[in-house]
Amino acid sequence: MIVYTIKQDEGGQWGVCRDGTFLLRELTLGPAIRLARNIARDEHHRSSRPTCVEMREGVSQTNLTAYPKQADTAGRWEASPLSVY
Repeated sequence: MIVYTIKQDEGGQWGVCRDGTFLLRELTLGPAIRLARNIARDEHHRSSRPTCVEMREGVSQTNLTAYPKQADTAGRWEASPLSVY
């Protein structure tokens, strides 16, 4: 599973990480969530690997989106019920 994580930095801004490395920084929460979902959906579509987006704040974690199934031959993907647009 490929995991994209939304984290808040010391300055109160949000960023999108993968494997502990920030891909995007200095965002407000709404755009950070939208970008992380788009990146995860694109990654899932491109690789057909399961992907998810989670938000971490302190020790708590919230799963925001999961794309567990492979894309079909027409390129359509099916998201889990966690997805909210």
